[in-house]
Amino acid sequence: MSASPFTEFLAEIIGLLPNSLGAIIQDWEGETIEYFGHLKADELRINAAQWGLLWRMIKYQAKHPYLKSSREIIIETDRQKIIIHTLFDRYYLVILLRKSASLSEARRVIGDMSARIVKEMGF
Repeated sequence: MSASPFTEFLAEIIGLLPNSLGAIIQDWEGETIEYFGHLKADELRINAAQWGLLWRMIKYQAKHPYLKSSREIIIETDRQKIIIHTLFDRYYLVILLRKSASLSEARRVIGDMSARIVKEMGF
């Protein structure tokens, strides 16, 4: 079975970010579209579901229009960094990074790749 174009994009993101743990595309319902990373598949999907819940709460339940129009959420914990990046209205990308990862480099890579992913999705 060959990899989908989305798996290839996610693998490229992971390859370009040496301190990355995983990359996941999810839809507005929290359904995983595709994933790739250094963690077990279940760990990637669970992480994406948990962080995606935050994205969905802000996107669909926030009262303030500035929150609803957020394009990116960056979370830093004591163990890792997480970037949740809106691909377009109903799809988002979750990037899991080690604590030592460079956020500026990750954001640059995500910006470049998200445009290619959106184009591949036909939007």
